[in-house]
Amino acid sequence: MEELKQLCENIKYLPASEKPLSADVILIETPDFICVYDVGSSEKARSVIENITKKKIVVLSHFHTDHTANLSRITFDELYAGKETVRYTKAGIVVNQELCLSLLRIMPIPSVHAKGSILLCYGEYAFCGDACYCAAKNGRPFYNAQLLKAQIDLLCGLEVKYLALSHKEGLLCSKEEVVCELKKIYATRNKDSSEIWLE
Repeated sequence: MEELKQLCENIKYLPASEKPLSADVILIETPDFICVYDVGSSEKARSVIENITKKKIVVLSHFHTDHTANLSRITFDELYAGKETVRYTKAGIVVNQELCLSLLRIMPIPSVHAKGSILLCYGEYAFCGDACYCAAKNGRPFYNAQLLKAQIDLLCGLEVKYLALSHKEGLLCSKEEVVCELKKIYATRNKDSSEIWLE
């Protein structure tokens, strides 16, 4: 089984995979529980999560199956997700405003990639799932200008150093780097269109 990677003293993660397509699975240890951010879809991810013996709190970033498929194959004590994800999973507590659990902050993040995305902050890290990624329409990648601006504003207000982006090699980027890239995309908007098409 692939070894978990250590992000810092209290955070480990199982990197995303392509075959099968499975998101990064983040494990954050607090004094009272282990928070699992996204459960992935692979057998490796399922096994890692099931080997946790401490109280398990699951937070799902969004409803796409590479982030959620293992939910029916694992045990957990509590589940938190956005409204659309709870509708999809038929389980969980809906997060529609910022929520604090021990040292964790869970909050909605505007995203064109998946409606109802959820961000998780712990220390100097913000775990974003796929929220910062674009969507596609007829095979063409795009951002919604209004959602992108709202996302930039939220990210700028976070007191974190790093953003963890699922499926990204190495997982982490500096917040400054991601915000700068998103601002560049936003600057290319056409004021007569709600969509920003990428080349």
